Amino acid sequence: MSNLFLVFTLLTAPADIATRGSPIESWGRPGVSYEEYRSDSVDCAKAGFFRDVSKDEPAKRFVRGFMTADDELNKSDIGGPSPDRWREAILRTQPDRLKRDVHAIQVGDVEQCLLGKGYRKFELSREERSELGRLRPGSEARHRFMHGLSSRPR
Repeated sequence: MSNLFLVFTLLTAPADIATRGSPIESWGRPGVSYEEYRSDSVDCAKAGFFRDVSKDEPAKRFVRGFMTADDELNKSDIGGPSPDRWREAILRTQPDRLKRDVHAIQVGDVEQCLLGKGYRKFELSREERSELGRLRPGSEARHRFMHGLSSRPR
């Protein structure tokens, strides 16, 4: 699954990011074969992707916040809730922050899996970012390029 593989490389941003000079990190293990690299990436991506977040505190706060907002709106005057009141109730739940918190937990699971398989984080050089920016996300060429970077000694 190519989407799961992209989680592994942590390169889900648009390809032009690679040419903007922003640091890009990935994971590597010297000497790893392409087949093992792909297999490990999928295994570890699944660890985060399929995590049951329902018991994690950020997800619980997310649900509680929306339930509270919904309760407040249901208690509104007979005329119904105003758009402003609805917007304020939703914003109090801080959904964007809570989604980032849940995502961080999932990424943590992926990173722990990679560490357990012997992978280490590394940063791509400016030249490597530039080359990466020329490769279509999800393409075989991009996967092979990242494997080449990931499998060499650092």
